[in-house]
Amino acid sequence: MFDMVRWIRNLGCFGMLVLMVVVAVGVYVVIAPWSFHIGGRVTWNTVWSGVGELRDAQGSRYGLYLSFYPYIHRGMGGSRVGPARPTPAITLRGNAQVCTARGTKYPFNLTGTIYGAWANAEGKEIWLDLREPGASLYMRRHFRLYGAFAGAKLPLDDHKTMFMYLTPDGTLTPARSYTSPVPEKHANVTLAFGNSADFDALCSSFVHRK
Repeated sequence: MFDMVRWIRNLGCFGMLVLMVVVAVGVYVVIAPWSFHIGGRVTWNTVWSGVGELRDAQGSRYGLYLSFYPYIHRGMGGSRVGPARPTPAITLRGNAQVCTARGTKYPFNLTGTIYGAWANAEGKEIWLDLREPGASLYMRRHFRLYGAFAGAKLPLDDHKTMFMYLTPDGTLTPARSYTSPVPEKHANVTLAFGNSADFDALCSSFVHRK
């Protein structure tokens, strides 16, 4: 009779590590196989990162870098507020940075959801919630981006949330309101695959343009 407990003990520390990695990969293969091919490229580590120039309707420019991966956990699922969305709803986790026209950089924690993705992420609805780290909810910069992969690009729109928290120079908006948004004050960006070095180069170009 096969003794599972003894077999596991005989693996040793390295064997246990390998087994844990194999099990983790197996979970992603079953639940989110799209995570190994994101934005038209192979992503064996299930992480995608992108860089782009975010502009609002008045021409203000920001550099944006973000990186995310599927967060597989018990009870996973996205926001249930609003109309019903396709399933599965896979939680996303990661980080982001925004730089202003002056080159000032602000870090953000990233959470989000991708809806209806299984074999691939192409055209599947994504929302990404960017929240500045810190203790005070009121004083945090915070906005949300919505979009879907279109080949190698990820077009995103803020649905008028960014201007409530962030002015073009990076300071917090003095008086934020959800009840009377200004129609033209929205921002959008098209991200292409990139890393933090690409983001630094983009931010530097803002300063040199001045």
